[in-house]
Amino acid sequence: MDFASVFELTAIDWVLLVLLVVLFWRWLRRRGEPDVTPPAPHNVPPLPKRDMTLEELRKYDGVHDEHILFALNGTIYDVSRGRSFYGPGCAYGALAGRDATRSLATMNIKDIRDEWDDHGDLTPSEKESASEWEVSFKYKYPTVGKLIRNEAERTDYGGAISAIQT
Repeated sequence: MDFASVFELTAIDWVLLVLLVVLFWRWLRRRGEPDVTPPAPHNVPPLPKRDMTLEELRKYDGVHDEHILFALNGTIYDVSRGRSFYGPGCAYGALAGRDATRSLATMNIKDIRDEWDDHGDLTPSEKESASEWEVSFKYKYPTVGKLIRNEAERTDYGGAISAIQT
């Protein structure tokens, strides 16, 4: 029996050997690292349910108030738990305190209007996109109330607290 033929290494053997060495090296390197824990979510007390005009909604931008709210398809959501997305200076921070329907429907964060927007000029596919966003927010964030055009449209919620829809 030829002893050299027993220890002959093929290309596949070399690839597997290198892979094992790399995996072992990475495992050793990670053992010394401390576990990284994600930051605790920013918890804010729930708001009482109430309808708001655009002017009232604007103060809930995460700067003037710790709550972060925005409207989508006429419904106001408290997205304060998502401060890392919707807070000041974050990816979707421009939506805070605003009617976000047009921005989310068109997938253009800068497409925000400062005046009342009836969204009548959105295409059917953009309206569908906004509805899909609404479905995801409805079960993720508390509903505060409705976006209203004027004070006369205000609904009395009888002191109810904003909550996630079930």
